[in-house]
Amino acid sequence: MKAIYHARLTPEERKAMDMEIKRQCAEYDKRNATEIDAMVLWILHQEFGFGPERLHRFHESFFAGMDALVKRYEMEDEAWLCTQKLKEYGVDVESWAGERRAAK
Repeated sequence: MKAIYHARLTPEERKAMDMEIKRQCAEYDKRNATEIDAMVLWILHQEFGFGPERLHRFHESFFAGMDALVKRYEMEDEAWLCTQKLKEYGVDVESWAGERRAAK
């Protein structure tokens, strides 16, 4: 099989290719987002005893917060960052991530 190097695409071809790549990335993100949601909900159930109703309330509250955060970014307003608010509360998520990486 021959490899094509430095293919010359017309602007229309490049636009179509970019659109297809974005479509596939969005599909991939959506599929993985559902799995990440399920993992978080499963851990809340297994480790902390959340039942179906409480899991649903958490899920609704979490996505309401995500929607609000996305809207703030879209407005180019000063973003309310959860990591900063947690730091103010005494929870350093970035530090925890560093500890996890160092342990590996």
